[in-house]
Amino acid sequence: MAKAKIDLPTDELKRSPQGNAVWEADFRALPKPVGQTDTHYVGFVVAPGGHLLAERAVPHTPSVGDLAELLTDAVLRPRQGDPCRPRTIRFRKNPRWRDLFPALADVGIEVAAANELTAVVEAYDAHLRRLRAARSAGAVKPTAAQTRVESSFPAIARWVGGYGHIEIGTQDGFGFVVRAVDAGGVVFEDDTADTLAGAMAALERGLSTYFDEEVS
Repeated sequence: MAKAKIDLPTDELKRSPQGNAVWEADFRALPKPVGQTDTHYVGFVVAPGGHLLAERAVPHTPSVGDLAELLTDAVLRPRQGDPCRPRTIRFRKNPRWRDLFPALADVGIEVAAANELTAVVEAYDAHLRRLRAARSAGAVKPTAAQTRVESSFPAIARWVGGYGHIEIGTQDGFGFVVRAVDAGGVVFEDDTADTLAGAMAALERGLSTYFDEEVS
């Protein structure tokens, strides 16, 4: 198998001062917004103390070239502090990264494998919080009455909070149809209600039974 092309500015990296720090580096998949089919990723390089040195988003499965660019940003153009090489960089085991390791060794950076990267996980969680905050800035605020929907329909709230989604609508002019759907398909369906309130009540009862029999 041919080696992947890696554009690593070796001479510039060698000229940067080297410390004894151990960094963490990894890419993580981002949640898919509605209507998006491709998975996007974001990469992080984090120094001790949780200091984020580099962050890079890619709209595809990250390549070793993407990792090389991410690490180059961290060393030569860090978000915090001055340019500096670490003594070691910790990665999760990923065969795509292997072609980069000899180049890192050439600039005096050791490689270590880890099952989990705590600092990267924290940086990823912070990134998701920023995304959620940005999206919710323009969200419609519910009225006081609307905020009671979760207490009125606790089984539905539980379902959409972690199990799947629901579908509600009219069906050929014969009243409402309501469904609870998960990754495996339709879990519950009812088409007997002729009002939205009735459809919601039927869905609540159906999901309550589902949780009692299948989950609890």
